[in-house]
Amino acid sequence: MANSCRMSANRSFDSDDLSTIRRTSATLAIMSAVEIKLQFRRIANALAAAAEVAAGTGHAGTTGRLREMLVQQFLRPHLPRNIEVRSGVIVDSAGAKSKQQDCVLVDTRLPLVDVGSSTDALLLAESVVATIEVKSFLSAQELKTTIESISQTTRLTRNGMQVYRKGPVEMRLPKPNSILTYIFAYDGASFESLSQTIAIASYEKNDGGIAPDAVCLLKKGVLLRSQLMPVVDGSNVHLPSLAETKLTAQPLDKDALLAFYHRLIDDVMPLRMENIDLDGYFSHGDLE
Repeated sequence: MANSCRMSANRSFDSDDLSTIRRTSATLAIMSAVEIKLQFRRIANALAAAAEVAAGTGHAGTTGRLREMLVQQFLRPHLPRNIEVRSGVIVDSAGAKSKQQDCVLVDTRLPLVDVGSSTDALLLAESVVATIEVKSFLSAQELKTTIESISQTTRLTRNGMQVYRKGPVEMRLPKPNSILTYIFAYDGASFESLSQTIAIASYEKNDGGIAPDAVCLLKKGVLLRSQLMPVVDGSNVHLPSLAETKLTAQPLDKDALLAFYHRLIDDVMPLRMENIDLDGYFSHGDLE
């Protein structure tokens, strides 16, 4: 038996062996994808069930806060180690600030200002990668209010170099793009109503940048803007315009969470800020 094993180990691979390996690898990849999909369905069901339990507080504000915490708890183990989840207000060096943000994805390499909490902080615009607004029910009116908050966030100034790196592509943007913005809702109005609300708000403000990068309705599906992927135009390569307002609806009653997570990770992982300039936050002439 030992000699047989040695002969088998020393035998050269032929084309049949390679075909078998390829088929096995493809099968394992499919199995992995299926397992991930099934696990995200379990997580989505658990989120929905926990959100129902949170409704038992009888107080809309408390229920809303608990549901925000559920999304934060989902995100923490599923984000790259260089990104953490916080909540709070984002400020820029010009003195502008965002509204209170439910979930803020922060680059752990960059600074923030402690406020004595493990979850909340005063957040510097350069350190923020993206924000996620969490809603119990995303009606057209609630979306309109959320777009106002998004508009305030995307107007914040960031000083430094933004780097996009994915595969063989690396792009360095001397003027950083706006902070990415997303909406997660446990339920909501129809995609047609939400898309129309975004289109009208963008038209009224003449600013496509206020459209969220993605919207997730947990048991209905997702609305997705064009993916943040390099566009080849002749000999030039650039990122798609963030002024585009068109969102594509994907009805998904089981896999909305996975689709939303996939888009979020695809967008945020290639981005990082370098050579940031924080001098504007510190006016030494005012020190006492």
